[in-house]
Amino acid sequence: MAAEINARVEISPELQHLIDQNEDIAPKAIKEGMKRITRTAPKQVRKKIRSLGLIKKGNLVKTIRGKTNKDKSIIGSQYFVGHILEGGAKSHIIKPRKSRRGGSYLRIPIGGRSLFVKQVRHPGVKAYKFLEGTIHDMESSGEISSLFAQGVQQAIEEIQNG
Repeated sequence: MAAEINARVEISPELQHLIDQNEDIAPKAIKEGMKRITRTAPKQVRKKIRSLGLIKKGNLVKTIRGKTNKDKSIIGSQYFVGHILEGGAKSHIIKPRKSRRGGSYLRIPIGGRSLFVKQVRHPGVKAYKFLEGTIHDMESSGEISSLFAQGVQQAIEEIQNG
């Protein structure tokens, strides 16, 4: 993913004891705990993006996804400017690429007309930290650990009863 963040899961001694007692099914239970985080965190990130006012066409919100591996939950965006909005960008100069036609100007449409310039000074973009901020808030409130624990406990119960 273009922009992604890692979260830290605190495992309580009780949950660790439950995992240790069920070593044979622990990997599947851990994956279920991570899946629960993967389903919930993108919704929270989308809510944060809306609250920051980063919605123009909604492309960033639409691309927020979660993916679960064995023991990892990855939340991120494939939107081509997602990483810039997350981490910010310094002021910089934008120059045109050399075209096949030989012209090296930037075309800027203004009110039905075009303005051709050799370069543009971009003012930069502040870092919004929509991913990092959301995940940090979820960690601080204990929501990440709670979601993980619920998923692990539910998976162990289903496997034992099923």
